[in-house]
Amino acid sequence: MSYTHWKLASLLAERGFSAYALAKASGISQPNTIYRIAKPGHEPKRVDLPTLTAVLDGLRKLTGEDIQIADVLEYVPDLES
Repeated sequence: MSYTHWKLASLLAERGFSAYALAKASGISQPNTIYRIAKPGHEPKRVDLPTLTAVLDGLRKLTGEDIQIADVLEYVPDLES
């Protein structure tokens, strides 16, 4: 079965940033949203597009890099079907 999963925790770890730093940079009013997304094994199954946009904007501010959706989400196809 195909699935999509978050890569945010590994991206933050690789670049030496915390979920707290991302929460501040993203401007999200509920930092727990970022903490949930960035907690390996406990990522939410759903997130709305404004939240995803805020995560990407926050990462761009923190890293100074051209962060794209594929940097934080990964689609893994079912190769059996």
